[in-house]
Amino acid sequence: MIKRLTSFFHKGDKDSSFVLKKSFLALAVRLGGMVAQYLFIFIVARLYGPKEQGAFTLCFTVLQLFAIFSQMGLDNRLTRIIAANKEQTDSAVIKTTYLQSLQLTLFASSIWAIATFFSAPFIAGTIFSKPELTDELQQTCMAFVPFVIIGLNSAGYRGFKNMTGFMIFKAIQPLLSAILLLVLFYMKSTWGVVHAYTFATIGTCLVSIITWWRFSNIKQGIYQPSLNWSQILGESMPMMLTGSMFFIMGWTDNIILGIFRPSEEVGMYDAAFKLSTLSAIVLLAINAIQAPVFSELYHKKEIVRLQQLIIRSNRLLFFTSLPLTLVLCFFPFSILGFLGEAFKGAWLALIILSIGNFVNSITGSIGILLQMSGHQKQYNTIITTTAIGSIVLNIVLIPKYGLLGAAITSSSAKIIQNLLSVAYTKKNLGILSIYLPGIEKLKMLRNNNATK
Repeated sequence: MIKRLTSFFHKGDKDSSFVLKKSFLALAVRLGGMVAQYLFIFIVARLYGPKEQGAFTLCFTVLQLFAIFSQMGLDNRLTRIIAANKEQTDSAVIKTTYLQSLQLTLFASSIWAIATFFSAPFIAGTIFSKPELTDELQQTCMAFVPFVIIGLNSAGYRGFKNMTGFMIFKAIQPLLSAILLLVLFYMKSTWGVVHAYTFATIGTCLVSIITWWRFSNIKQGIYQPSLNWSQILGESMPMMLTGSMFFIMGWTDNIILGIFRPSEEVGMYDAAFKLSTLSAIVLLAINAIQAPVFSELYHKKEIVRLQQLIIRSNRLLFFTSLPLTLVLCFFPFSILGFLGEAFKGAWLALIILSIGNFVNSITGSIGILLQMSGHQKQYNTIITTTAIGSIVLNIVLIPKYGLLGAAITSSSAKIIQNLLSVAYTKKNLGILSIYLPGIEKLKMLRNNNATK
């Protein structure tokens, strides 16, 4: 079946075949992760309701924000250095890079955890106007260090092009959280969602450390530090910019919603947001393997083959995301109803968010293309501009329209960012990175007219 599907979309092109076959493996692992994530969401929604879902979302958002500051781009730097040196017999570079990155992230995440613990009353009471969040925010601080270590180890797997290792811990974490949450609930424990997630994160971290240490075999290398901390951060900090901007675009709506609206509304919106990403699942899988292929073809100046690969990948994305998007748009009440009656109020937000994710899918791995072709600065400019606009629009719309305003902002930002990137790519690289039925024939017609 896999061979038939890949042959339909790549039609003999070996680059497309490679990407699709690798993507099926990544998709399988990603599917497992999403199933675990949706299981966790379902349990939280059904057993605890939108208020607890919203409280967890706000705590998790704070965790992710400070994790980015703790990683300082060191995860991306680790991926790049391992990818460049993994073929060498001497593993000193890999061991040194990993251990130095680990030292820095342990130090930074510990500082952020301590600072957040003591400032939790201010964050909960003053910023979010929800003093009841204080205990849960302080509990979340226990997950800071293990969360960052999981991210660093996953980046190491990605450097070795082991996409299963890169993604597997994102599946283990919510699965363990769901199991622990069920145990706590039926034991009638006073501990809840944040406690289950925190202990699951610690457990996942231990598994991550053991498996990464065995897989990487870095114990065989010699630790030979040649750079000091300031030099390392000088390389890694610029890499943090893109991740920070993506966080702002993806999570600012939750933060601002938490500031102006009750926890219940945050929970309803978060459920709709996560359900809307179902239509982008194939894109997430393809993104995991596109980068090296894009880089190789572009730097070999094989633009025609690169264009063919992009069109065929985006065709796959169109025909896989369209049915899912239509289901989400035509049956929002039924889908949200699985989580509970209280979540049905987010039906219009689910439709709007699904449309934004569909546009994101049909433009393909546009961000990866720009970064692999040496246009990362221009891409960062697009992301930064869109992120700033997203913040402003959230502040304007959320106080009046609540979760609907957040959905409009999120979807608009995603559409604008992708279309601006498509326009820039077409103008400066001569590559069209969007697929709609008939767009190839239209392009050929325009090329024929231009030659006349």
